[in-house]
Amino acid sequence: MSTITVDLNSKVVPAAQKIWIVHPGRNRSHIDTFESAGVVFLEFPALALRPEIIADDSLLRQRIRYSTAVKANKGFVRDDGTPIHIADYPTAADTDVSVHLRTVKHLTTRMMAGDLVIVPGRGAGGAVLFGEVAGSFFPQKSIRAAGLPFADTPVREVNWLTKRSKLELPAHLVKFFEKPPAIAEVGRDRWSEGFFDFAYDAYSTDARSWVSLDAPQYDGSDILSLVPPAELLALAVSLYRAMEQRADLTGLDYDQIIARFYDHDALAEAQMRFQSPGRYNLKDKDAKLAKWINGFVALALAGALSACSNGDHIEFTNKQAPNDPANAELTAMINMAGQSAGGAVLTKAETQAQHAQSKLGMSAPATVR
Repeated sequence: MSTITVDLNSKVVPAAQKIWIVHPGRNRSHIDTFESAGVVFLEFPALALRPEIIADDSLLRQRIRYSTAVKANKGFVRDDGTPIHIADYPTAADTDVSVHLRTVKHLTTRMMAGDLVIVPGRGAGGAVLFGEVAGSFFPQKSIRAAGLPFADTPVREVNWLTKRSKLELPAHLVKFFEKPPAIAEVGRDRWSEGFFDFAYDAYSTDARSWVSLDAPQYDGSDILSLVPPAELLALAVSLYRAMEQRADLTGLDYDQIIARFYDHDALAEAQMRFQSPGRYNLKDKDAKLAKWINGFVALALAGALSACSNGDHIEFTNKQAPNDPANAELTAMINMAGQSAGGAVLTKAETQAQHAQSKLGMSAPATVR
């Protein structure tokens, strides 16, 4: 007996993970720099944000006013030839810097490592960057940005995950891109958590899990080519429900399993999107079914699904969350399904997967080895 390992490669989103919208400067002019340098920043050159300044709102207000003057004069000398000194600017609270103070604190102290950062570009069809904050804020990290070459601008480092088009996002998410301010936290709820759908190909929260299966080759010419992948997904849902019930599938064929166990209400969302690139987007209601579909489809695509009906052991793992309890639960379920459903059913599932791969280019985030 051999062991086949499935890495679900699925992000587990902690409850503490925040969502931030960061606008890339006036007219969204810095988005290319954000992407290429792996950073986000505010258009505040020469802030020199030492820890004692960040901790003192009075000093920080003075620094912001000084930075604004440096930016307006494109350097450290005014048009009349007089130098710009930080001592020239007050420390008192006032409306001229209240919003700026808040956004600087967002950048430096309120953003935490692992938080989701979303950067919208210009126009209705502009690019949208998705990334995660990389580590803590370091005052030494800075950039000489385009349009601000006369002084260092402090940055926050970001690991970019993916780039989408605004046209892919629903209107209720695009509304969050409206200005101001330059940096804004988006409160998490069932609607705003839709941003995770575009940041991660597979993820789970406490309440939901999600998987996006690529299908980039569908050209709209053969509608029947959509039937085998639909049946494959229906079998995945049906076997999941059957294994939850510890049902005996002896003597049932592929279609009979679907007819008896398919649950029309199992998925909160089941989308087929065939703009480029095509995708099947699936979101469950129990934080586990989408993970199961991810692993099940990956096994079928790899031709390894039927192995567990022949005595081999399948193990579900997740490099992004090695201690996720779902790994062991799904491992038990897939091996039980293999023994109960039998080789004929699982071999047909592999055939359906091969069709989906050849016709649609279907792939899953999970990998099999």
